[in-house]
Formats: sequence, C-alpha cells, structure tokens
Amino acid sequence: MGVRNASKEIGMYSLKTAIWTPLSLLLAFALILSACQQGAPGQQPQAQGDADPNGELTTNTGSEPDTIDPQKESFVDEVGQTMMVFEALMTFDADTLKAIPGAAKEPPQVTNNGQTYTYTLRDGLKYSDGSETKAGDFAFGWTRLCDPAVAGEYAFTGYVIKGCEDWNTSDAKADKAGSDAKKKVLTDQGIQFDNAKKTITFNLTEQAPYFNSIAALWVGVPSRESDVTKGGDKWTEPSTFIGNGPFVMSEWKHNEKIVFTPNPNYRTPSKLKKWTRVMINEASVAFAAYRNNELDTYAVSAEDLRTIDADADLKGQLKDSADSCTFYYGYNSKKAPFDDKAVRQALAKSFDREAYIKDIQKIGKSALAFIPPGMPGYDEGDTFQKFDVAAAKTLLAGSKYANTDALKTIKFTYNASARNKTRVEWVQQQWKTNLGIDVALDPVDSTTFSQLVKKAETTPPLFLLGWCADYPDQQDWLTTVFHSGSTVTRTGYNNPQFDTLVKAADKEVDPKKRDDGYQQASRLLSQDAPVAFLYYSAKKSLIKPWVKGVKTTAMDFALGIFKVTDIFVQKH
Repeated sequence: MGVRNASKEIGMYSLKTAIWTPLSLLLAFALILSACQQGAPGQQPQAQGDADPNGELTTNTGSEPDTIDPQKESFVDEVGQTMMVFEALMTFDADTLKAIPGAAKEPPQVTNNGQTYTYTLRDGLKYSDGSETKAGDFAFGWTRLCDPAVAGEYAFTGYVIKGCEDWNTSDAKADKAGSDAKKKVLTDQGIQFDNAKKTITFNLTEQAPYFNSIAALWVGVPSRESDVTKGGDKWTEPSTFIGNGPFVMSEWKHNEKIVFTPNPNYRTPSKLKKWTRVMINEASVAFAAYRNNELDTYAVSAEDLRTIDADADLKGQLKDSADSCTFYYGYNSKKAPFDDKAVRQALAKSFDREAYIKDIQKIGKSALAFIPPGMPGYDEGDTFQKFDVAAAKTLLAGSKYANTDALKTIKFTYNASARNKTRVEWVQQQWKTNLGIDVALDPVDSTTFSQLVKKAETTPPLFLLGWCADYPDQQDWLTTVFHSGSTVTRTGYNNPQFDTLVKAADKEVDPKKRDDGYQQASRLLSQDAPVAFLYYSAKKSLIKPWVKGVKTTAMDFALGIFKVTDIFVQKH
C-alpha cells in the first residue's frame, strides 16, 4: 500500500503498494497519479462544527481495481478499498506513524525472546452484519495469506510466522500430503487462537522488530471463512465482502464506481452518510470533474499547475502534503538485454533526473536511491546512479549486447493515457540522445498493465513502477521489494549477498547495526541496478472548502485513511 503497490495514471506503485506498501506494495507510468490520487490534502482535522448529517463525499480512485481480496492484493487502489471495510489488529497513528492498537485492545504481549506476539481483541467487536468478530476470524485471514492456492502477492509478509513460508512455497498438486503437513505446522504452531479469551498468538521464526507494523497491514484482516466460501472467486462483491471496519461497501458498479456507507456496528461512527469513489483514469477528465463540483478532491499533476495558479479559487484550495513513494524504471533482469548489469547501469545513468523534475514532473524530487527522504534508511550519499553520459556510454560499449540487435528492439510498456504518453516520450528521447538507443513505446490499458507486472512470467522487459511505504521501516523497502523470495518482486533480481544483508538486518535488535546492514544492502541495490530510480513523490491536492476533518500522513493509501471517520462534509 503498498504499498505498497498502486496503479493509476502515471503508473503503478506497490502497497504499501506498501507496501503499503504498503510502497507495493511492495506501482509504467500509471504511477504518479496513482500515488497522488490516492493521497490526501495536507489538512489537519477540524472540529465537527456544522457537519451535514446527510453529507456525501465523492473522490476518484482512478481505475477498476484488479482485486480487493485482502490476502491477494498489493496495489494502492486495491488496498484503499479494503481498509474502508476492514480493520486489522493494529493500525498506524496519524501523528507519529507508529503502530498502535486497532482491533486489538492494547499492544501485544511479546515473549519468548521477542519471537512470540499475543494480541487480545477489543470487547464488542462486530462485523457490519452484527455478528461477532472472533480471534478465529483473524486466524483464518492470516492462514489464508499463507495458502499457496490463494497466491497472495503479499504472502511474504507472513513468512516470519512459523510454518508460513514452507506452506506458501509448497506445491500441493505435486505433493498434497507434504503441503498439508506444512499447513499443520502453521496452524498448530505458527498461529494459535482462543475465541473465549479473544486472543491470537503468532510464533515467529526469528526476532522481528517490525512485526507490529505487519499486524497493521491489510494482509491480516479478518476475512470471514463463511463469506469466502459462499462467494468463492467473487466473494469481494458487496453481498459477501463483509468487514469489521468503519464502512460497508454497499455498491460496486464495475469500471464506474464503488459506494461506501457507514458501518453501524463500528465503535467510531462515520460523520458521512455516503462516500462514492468513481473510476476516472484520465487526469484531465478528473480535473474537469473537480472544477465542475463533481469531485470533492483531486490529485494535482504538473499539467494542472498553470491553470491552478491562474485561478484564485483553485489556488486557495491547493494543499501540499508529504508522501512516501519512490518511482523507477524497472527492468526484467531475466530478459535480454537486461540480464546484463552493464546495460541496466548504462540506462540508469543516461537520463537527467533534474531535468525531468523541472520540465515534466514539476512535483517531487529526483531520486538516486530507493528509500525516500524522511523515511528511516534514506541515504543522501548513495550517488552511484547519478547522471553521467560518458560513464553510461562506456558501460554500454562494454556490455555483452554492445552493437547487437538486442539494443534495437527494447519495448517500454506503460499504462496508456495522454499524460503518460508525454512522460514516456521524454525518457525515450533521453535514451535516444544520450545512448543512441531507440526504445519502442508499448501503451496498454491500466488493468492489463497491473496484471502484467504482477507476475514474473509476464513482466515486460522495461516498465515504470513505484513503491510506497506500508510502514516506516527499511525492511518494508529493501526486503519486501527486492529480496529474491519476495512475492512482489517484479524484476527477477537475485543477489545472494543482498539477501543475506537484508535478512540479517531484519532480525537485528541493535539499531546502529540494523541501520548499517540496511545501508550496505541499499547501496548494493543501487549498483546492481535492477531498476533505475527516477523521483521521490510529493503530493499536491485540491480539496473543496466544505470537506473537513482530513488528517493526512506520508503513508496514506486513501484520503485520510488513518483517521477516516473524522472526515465530514460541512453544510453548504
């Protein structure tokens, strides 16, 4: 969310998306808007005042989500829908971004030298249909995350739970008995629950200082077994997509809109009567809708700034807020010519990021490394990928593909839109001018693009993606996205040295040693160049003056998501 990965105009970025991913996790040029459009204006909550009891909010979610199955999804526009309907054990504090209790009534008991986490549920938890939310429902969600048949893109987040990785990576078709035995390890030892005591316990394979943040992600929400069974592949439709969170998904008109109404059984009532999220993929169309009062918020992109500056009303509605996403040109390192590191490095060094920000993007900051400013692990001294045409030419000339047809048939796949076309044509010209490489553009629709980059076997040779933080920790960036065992890896990157460094840092409890280990891994990543870093995002949004109570964070995957029940519409 995730993280996180996300998908939208200008690309896709991973939640969490981010991770968050979340930043899946864990999103071609459908990216920027993806991140921005899901983001919220930089506005502090205001007193309820004259909130309209019949207030309705209309925002844009971009394109049709590929899935909103909590145990499958990874993109921002997917997770943004799920977390309206469900609540995880933990959540994030909107002021500090630290993990705090959500459905759990208090922080977990941590025992067994930091390898056992026991959460106790709040009293009175209910689903929107009035039935009790039980510890076993959470256990089912977490178990389902590890199920190889579900094939969740964020399954790796559960790998630290005893038995999860072994079962998730097993082949039930080839060895059903063996796979069942591995599942039993997970359900008997890894995840234990007591409905009477309202407790769920996770036994981990190693110390994991970040686990409370994992417990705040969408992957472990209480998908109810009866709903999943009843709905089958379509259980995410409104009739069976029943959650324990602040809203009910009351309508989903595919490729048009999703409508949310308050969950009457949630402990903090929403101040809105209805929240409609429409699906407008073209930013220019969404901007026109905002100006016509058909949208209450709008994620601003570079093309809009001149119009906004010339309009006093629009300028007064413009809000700046922090963001936590990094966008990059991704290479499929399993496909020629990107299986040669020298080619990847050459392309990474041969486009002028500062010019891109100045001439095209206009919002954000050029990026030379993965983790953005303001996040733990940001490394200003990592400059390996800096713009250097002479070095790029030398690298390309020394590659195994120098003077071969492989450099003449590179295809750049991106999410098709008028604005994205401008952006990809810019880098196409950079590579032509600086390296003499002709890159062919391959526009595809947004849904197709998200499907292509979710599977290693279909990931294009060259594409644009991004990652947004799921939680503020290096583990969510380096291990989540680029470890060879990650289930959101899009590039085929596999360096045993990198894997060793990040896994050691993941369980290191000494903060200094942990930071040092991650920094070594991050610099190795930049040098191996499975991706070419492009820019760090920032958010500019327009918000109507009658929309109040919005509290934004750098990790939002939907408008004010960590204080979503505070949002209201003022009488007007």
